[in-house]
Amino acid sequence: MSTYSNLAGLQLIMLVMLAFATVAFTLMAIVTVSNAWRLRNPMLAWRSGKMYGFPLFATIFLAFTVTTSVILMESEQRSIIPMMLCYNWIAMMWWFTSYQLSKRYITDYGIVKNVNDPSQTVAWSNVNDYIETKSNDGSVFVFMYLMPDEEFNRKKMIRLELFVPSEHTSIFKKLLDYKLRRRFVEAPETVTGFATSS
Repeated sequence: MSTYSNLAGLQLIMLVMLAFATVAFTLMAIVTVSNAWRLRNPMLAWRSGKMYGFPLFATIFLAFTVTTSVILMESEQRSIIPMMLCYNWIAMMWWFTSYQLSKRYITDYGIVKNVNDPSQTVAWSNVNDYIETKSNDGSVFVFMYLMPDEEFNRKKMIRLELFVPSEHTSIFKKLLDYKLRRRFVEAPETVTGFATSS
């Protein structure tokens, strides 16, 4: 009797934890989507990452839960189906949230590094310099910007590397010209010690 009650209590705890995770992942997805929709004056957005913006672990977990649910339905394990539906919902919410977070958003205000953390947005006014490096399928822009360092009561220089796909490069460069180039003065400099080839 004691063993049975312990198992029943453990099963109840697991169900409560599953319900809590279902609600938590749903709320996380809602907050992420609402933050992305509430961005002021978005100008550009694209998927980033090694898998074309698709989150690796969330995709694996989603595939695993769907496959397990199909196997359980075919083996007529009906009692576990409600739990598997919750796991499928959690996997979908996790995938959707990760997908939204993997996007890069460029707004009229600056570069959004994380839609769920507005403090990580790099304002155009904070950018001090940038470098562009060409790659096969786009360009890599390295931005140097200043942020306040509360520990030492001064500003510190931070580096941001941003990959821009080739289909967005020309529009992104025009935006940079409008936002940054007017603040930077370009002047040719002569560097000695290099021989020119004729």
